[in-house]
Amino acid sequence: MSHLYEPPRPRSARREWRRKEERRRRYLRRRAFAFLVVAALAVGLGFGIRWLALRLGQTETAGTEVTPGTNRTETPVADLPFTPERTIECPDLDGDGQPELIAVSPLVDGRVHLALLTGTGKEAKQIGQVITVGEGTLTLKDLPRARNLLVWQGQLPREGEPVQVEVGGEKALEARGGEPVFRAWELNADQGLVPADYYAAAAPLDPPEPTVILVDKGLNVLWYYREGELVQTARVATGRHIEGPAPTAENWEENLSTPTGRFSVTLMVPGMPYLREGIPALDPANPLGTRWIGFSVFPGDGGSLWAIHGTNAPQNLGRWSSEGSILMSNGEVERLYDAVEVGTPIVIQNSLAGP
Repeated sequence: MSHLYEPPRPRSARREWRRKEERRRRYLRRRAFAFLVVAALAVGLGFGIRWLALRLGQTETAGTEVTPGTNRTETPVADLPFTPERTIECPDLDGDGQPELIAVSPLVDGRVHLALLTGTGKEAKQIGQVITVGEGTLTLKDLPRARNLLVWQGQLPREGEPVQVEVGGEKALEARGGEPVFRAWELNADQGLVPADYYAAAAPLDPPEPTVILVDKGLNVLWYYREGELVQTARVATGRHIEGPAPTAENWEENLSTPTGRFSVTLMVPGMPYLREGIPALDPANPLGTRWIGFSVFPGDGGSLWAIHGTNAPQNLGRWSSEGSILMSNGEVERLYDAVEVGTPIVIQNSLAGP
């Protein structure tokens, strides 16, 4: 027998089983090692992404520092029902040394949403309810009777541009809508944006006389002062002619301007008939309303041509829509009628130069 010849070893089932089991264990060890490597890489990648996000967040927060009262282009992260387009910085309301913010949404379908926020970045939280306003301007204002009001200014709908008309041979301008309208809110650390009466807050602290009816036909508002104290604020409607000559004995029939200057109450009637259409006094269809507080504009008119009176169309309040008189709601004019008397001064001014 040659030394190169080795007879085959007899096969053993036990040895075959051991070989297969060894191969299976090596395969399982390799799979476990590969899984651990992949898991370690995933954990490391997650920590890296989190670190990068934190660094970016810190950079963004640092970039939002602005001087008080200005608008921020960067927006805070907060759980809001809208995505802010910008913010308005407010005074510190809660005493933590950080200014509060008003978040302002983009204009969508003619509407803007507002919310008062406290805190910055991811810590910012909404205070109170979301407010919705129309298209207009937003500013923080100090008014004579209130500080740090958020004021919205818009315009009533236009029917067209103002048109030039003739009044006694002189040019006048007749309104076609577009009157300014204001809304205001106080900033409250607990309740958020709290509605405030803009027109009452805008009332002068020092009236022209201690007891006086003061009318601003630019803002379409009436204030009544008694002995220097503001007693009543009411929205009014004034004359359709917003520029032009003053009413006179010669042009009064075609002049639809509310006169400016100082007058006094000369005629008080609890209901004036509307003679043009034969409507009796106090009739619900009477456009002169339920009270007439007449004032004399030129000698001889007797307080029967111009007046502070009621209206059966309160939807027109706030507009330049009357024939020259000052229109109030029936409830407000009845209240004023009970408070004043013949001889009470009336001062009419115009804080706006036209529409």
